[in-house]
This record gives sequence, C-alpha cells and structure tokens, in this order.
Amino acid sequence: MWVKRTLALFFIFSLFVGGLFIQAFTAKAQDMALYRGYRTGYSDGYMAGYRDATENAARDYSSHEDYKNADRGYRSDFGSLEDYKDGYRQGFEKGYSDGYEKRNFNSEVPTNLKRRQQADTDSKENTEQNTSKRAYEDNSVIVIPAETELIIELQDEISTATNKEGDKFKAKVVSPRELNGATIEGRVSKIQKPARLIRRAEMLLSFDIIRLDNNRWANYNAMVVEVFPVKGDNVKQVDNEGSVQGKSSVKEDATRVGITAGSGAVVGGVIGGPVGVAVGAGVGAAFGIGTIFVERGKHIKLVRGQQLRIKTAYETRIR
Repeated sequence: MWVKRTLALFFIFSLFVGGLFIQAFTAKAQDMALYRGYRTGYSDGYMAGYRDATENAARDYSSHEDYKNADRGYRSDFGSLEDYKDGYRQGFEKGYSDGYEKRNFNSEVPTNLKRRQQADTDSKENTEQNTSKRAYEDNSVIVIPAETELIIELQDEISTATNKEGDKFKAKVVSPRELNGATIEGRVSKIQKPARLIRRAEMLLSFDIIRLDNNRWANYNAMVVEVFPVKGDNVKQVDNEGSVQGKSSVKEDATRVGITAGSGAVVGGVIGGPVGVAVGAGVGAAFGIGTIFVERGKHIKLVRGQQLRIKTAYETRIR
C-alpha cells in the first residue's frame, strides 16, 4: 500500500516539477525573442531617429516601415516571432528617441522589459517587399554615430588554426536597415594559438572600411561585443549569471570577448537566453578590448555566415 502511495506522490511531484520546467523554458524562450528584438529594434530606431533629426524631418517613429514590420534580423531559433516583434517595436521607439535627441547609443535591455500584448496585423509579404530597399540608395550622407551597434555576417571563415595576423576578411551588414547590404572590410590583428593546459586561443579582429558601393565608402573602426552561435563553430552557450553580471563564475569553456580589466562594464550577453559570448571585467584577455577566446587547448573557429555584433568606435560619415 505504501508503495502505491509513494508512486502516486512521485508521479504528482514529477508533474509539478515538469510543469515548472516547461513554464521556465517557455519564459526563457519568450525573453530570448523579446531581448533580441529589442536590441535590433533599438539599433534600427537609433539610426532612423538620428537621420530624421539630421534632415530636419518630422519626429515620427511610427511612419518607418521597419517599425511597422518589426521582424528585421529575426531568426527562428530566437523564439516566437510575435515576441520578437513586440520587443523590436519597444526597442525601436527608445532608439528612435535617443537618436533623434542625439543622446548616447545605449541598447541595454531594460530589466523590466515585458510583452505589451499588442496585436500585429502586418503581413510577411509586405515585410519582404519593404525591407529589400536600401536606405542609402538616394545618395544622401549616411551618419553612423559613435557606439552604434551593427550586426554583421561573415563572408569568410576565420580560425586560429588556419589564419594568420594580417589576413583580411569581409562581412555584410545585416542591421541597422540604413546600412543593410553594406560591406565591412577587416583583418585579423592578433592571433594566439592554443596550447593544452598552458594557454587558450585568442583572436582580435579589426574593422577598417565600410563600403556601400565602389564609390561610397569610409574608414571605420569598431570592436566585437557579441558572437551569435551557429552550427559548425565552437562557440558555446553561456549561463545568464555570467552573461549579465560578468562574474568569475562564467564557465571557463565559454567563448568570450575581453574588455578592459577593472572597468566593471558588461557588454554583449542577452538576459534570459543563450548567447555566444560572455563579457565581464574578470576575463583578463591579454589582447584587450574585443578579444575573442575559448578554453585552453582549443582553436577559435568563426564560420562563414556567422553573425557578430560590433560597436562603432567613433562617428563615421559616408558620403
């Protein structure tokens, strides 16, 4: 008799724990989509607001097609498209306001970010039609404010196993929309090959030129702040504690991006979801800001098509 009762209690407990796990997993997935959407929306909104202010255009974020469609940069592994759109619009509104007022770029996700539950009536067909047009086709001056974050997609594979210092690479700009399709030319500045139990692999990427076409380009400088994980790379997921707070409890086998020691800054990681990069003051990268490194003995491998988030070092004007 007691065996049956024990089994019954165990079954009820399993259902309870399982339910909690499903709820936690669902909440985490929703957070992932919201946060990714917010950060991409903020970048797009910031550039749109900055441009409207520069051109003395009316202050109206709702008139921009990106705000209406709200799915730029979305990937299915982020979670629900509706959650992403909700976060994107919230980020776009904040970014537009900051850009229009020409305040400092700050895409940090609010700690109280929640879904607004607003209905979405936009169609996928309209999204594909509207996002295909590049904002720089009218030959107007493009201004990239300092600290603006761009999402770029590598056009070449980069690895500490095969590359050497000075090797060049190209990347395509995915976000913000004003620069969608532009090409960034960069190079591998520093490489440290791994040695088992002695040192970890480290790699520093430099960005030199942003090019709209053969006639329109500008010198460009930025640093890597986040690496999006993809199949085929050796980027591993990082827990939320290390990602958000930058504590030393971040797993040692996580791929990281180094920042200036002692600054206390936290750059990159997205709250509530798996990310490819953890950033914290205690990582101690020998190469300094923007250094990518993994656990001792393993090579760094960034594959073609992998996306990086980079932060612009200074204001850049493309004429």
